[in-house]
Amino acid sequence: MSSRPQGPVLLLLCWLALTAASARAELPSAPRYHFDDRVGLVSGQDATVFARTLEAFEFRTGIQFVITVLPELEGNLEDTVNRIYEAWGIGDRETERGVLFAVFPDERQSRIEVGYGLEGDLTDLVSGRILREMQKVSGDQAAQRFALVMVRVAETVAPNDPLAAGEFSDGRSYATQSEGSSGLTGLIFWIILVLVLSGGRIGHGLWLGPLLIDSPRSGGGRSGRRGGGFWGGFGGGGGTGGGFSGGGFSGGGGFSGGGGASGGW
Repeated sequence: MSSRPQGPVLLLLCWLALTAASARAELPSAPRYHFDDRVGLVSGQDATVFARTLEAFEFRTGIQFVITVLPELEGNLEDTVNRIYEAWGIGDRETERGVLFAVFPDERQSRIEVGYGLEGDLTDLVSGRILREMQKVSGDQAAQRFALVMVRVAETVAPNDPLAAGEFSDGRSYATQSEGSSGLTGLIFWIILVLVLSGGRIGHGLWLGPLLIDSPRSGGGRSGRRGGGFWGGFGGGGGTGGGFSGGGFSGGGGFSGGGGASGGW
């Protein structure tokens, strides 16, 4: 049997290997902070607040939540974000409780990628609902969009954490209620008022009973509490592009099975 065809085959295999290695090398480097805005979508001050908030969230809950804004998307959204998640090692290797929210503003795409350890709570359905609610916030209010996603994720995976109540570092406040939920909130107020005034009975003895108004998993507009004072132990200046003195981001070797959801921006 002639061995001459082996040469082209080897060259082809080498070319494929180099191409694959090059594609892997194109992944963005791991960020320094939990909030990583590489296109300047939010102000430096907001980036600092978000970085501190997410780092403090990890300290309290053990859940590593990272947000990144990247200038371009190479290839398929789901595959790329999954590869970034695993390349950065988001989440602890043992618990695999990590979340990555990746935004590609030029492509108007975003994705929530969920680690194995949180897939039972932050399901594909819930992740998709969070992204749809985020898009109800005006596109020119990027900080409010990020704040809403942060609060909704916290409500789902750590409902007793201060972030789930809308508390950000440095006492900053952000609107975490989408435009579509404001009318519902007003309707709920009037329903409760009528129930209180009528003793829970309307019409001919019709008992309405207790109402389930909202829950962390409902995706409804929960504005939460605002306040400061909780974050004293995480002082320092500057987040992305500044002198943030906290520990910063360091991947723990977590993995994702591809859970989460994709949406627009």
